[in-house]
Amino acid sequence: MRVLLALALMASPVLAQDTRGTDFMVQRLKERLKLSDDQAAKVKEILTKDGEDRTKMDEARTEKINALLNDEQKKSYEEMRSNQRGFGGGQGGRQFQFGGGGARPGGPMGAVNIEDVKRELGLSDEQVEKIKPLYDEFNATLQKRQEELREKGFQGLNFGEEMQKYQENLKGLAEKTKAHLTDEQKTKLDGLVERVTGMMRFIPGLMNQGGRGAGAAAPRPSAEERTKTVVAALKVEKDDERSVIADLVLKIVKAQYELEDFTKSSREKLSEAAKNRELSDAAVEDRIKEAQEDRRKREKEIAGLQKQLAEVTTNRQELELMAQGILR
Repeated sequence: MRVLLALALMASPVLAQDTRGTDFMVQRLKERLKLSDDQAAKVKEILTKDGEDRTKMDEARTEKINALLNDEQKKSYEEMRSNQRGFGGGQGGRQFQFGGGGARPGGPMGAVNIEDVKRELGLSDEQVEKIKPLYDEFNATLQKRQEELREKGFQGLNFGEEMQKYQENLKGLAEKTKAHLTDEQKTKLDGLVERVTGMMRFIPGLMNQGGRGAGAAAPRPSAEERTKTVVAALKVEKDDERSVIADLVLKIVKAQYELEDFTKSSREKLSEAAKNRELSDAAVEDRIKEAQEDRRKREKEIAGLQKQLAEVTTNRQELELMAQGILR
């Protein structure tokens, strides 16, 4: 039963925080692991108690910390806690938030935060006044969609499709926002959107790995598209320098994609080998070593390219490349 709990928490940290999320996870585990009704009921008990325990721990910790703070500090601490609440407003998780902060208490998951974007892009009050209606409309639409999902329930939800629609709508919002931005702010916004959607691409895969009928992960951008976005965020002035950097970034992105694909296929092959009782221990060991050596070779290639890229970029550009996941 501990194994089932671990699977549940790893597969869906964003949904295990409330009753609807717990029901969804129980159903997903029941389908994937072919649980009996009795097993499913026990898994639900574990998830429910785990959520209750975490809530109690959070409340006890908050009470102890608040005892040390003055009124102004308590207010700031509560804002910090709000910004760290889960994807759906629950305790203990991180929210994929456009602008870097968390949603306002009671707001829909994935809501855009105009104050965070103001800080990220360096917007003037006049710009905020023009952009805010766009964000309010986006959040209202998001709220309406989530209310519809709550009424229908999560069973049969195509999570990958929902995530892809959210990303498309987010990019649409960014394009509307650009009408009120400077060129420098537009570049920053492109980088911000790429970071957010880049992280979100992993969620459907975690949710649906091995499952049926829940939708596939949102497709990753092509290596060329990703390179264009990354290089734009670097703001390289000279054409010859931009060309050299773009070439290295493209090679790194392609190598990273190949490593992702290799990791997935290798995991599947090793899983099949583990199930094959006819393979000797020596044969299994050979397959493990082969996969490890191949992975090290690919990682070494990426590290070499990353070293070359770091040598031709400024410190500030290196920071941006690290934020984009190109350097580490």
